Amino acid sequence: MKGSHFELDNANCTVKPLQKPTPPVWIGANADVAIRRAARLGDCWYINPHSTLSTIERQIGIYKRALDDAGKAFPRELPMRREVFVAPTRAEAIRRAQPYLEEKYKAYRAWGQDKVMPAGDDFDHGFADLLEDRFLLGSPSEIAEQMVRLNRRLGVNHIVASVHWPGMPNSLALDQLQILAEEVMPQVRQAIS
Repeated sequence: MKGSHFELDNANCTVKPLQKPTPPVWIGANADVAIRRAARLGDCWYINPHSTLSTIERQIGIYKRALDDAGKAFPRELPMRREVFVAPTRAEAIRRAQPYLEEKYKAYRAWGQDKVMPAGDDFDHGFADLLEDRFLLGSPSEIAEQMVRLNRRLGVNHIVASVHWPGMPNSLALDQLQILAEEVMPQVRQAIS
């Protein structure tokens, strides 16, 4: 392969997948038709971070019917990606996350990404409207409660926490990861075990 800054000649990948026969294939999808495709072709549907929970709840029904149509059982793993920010209080989490998330979603609007979202889930709203039902923001106990609710309401059992956004200092994202690991996840494990 010849790229603009590199060339690979006779290169191969010697690292083999850990899982046998293959690693699981997660298929991300926003549109209903793509969710049906994820059910048919993938090992699970990777739920996007942009849709509201009411839309995702409706789409879980579509996913289950598509799995039935494909003769497949509901997967053991149901992953979801969400924007996450932990602070001592919800108000502080919102205050600290807003500049970065607001810019990120302005860029998404400019790129037209919200045009492929289900009806009503576009990004043409103020920040206060966007954070309703889309982001996980709050204190460690509030974030844990929100994660547990996702598990109980939708069956989500794998959350990919997006904690770093354009313009955010790396140290702030690393702080988020530490708080999630040390304070949030023990509460989540205790609640769902």
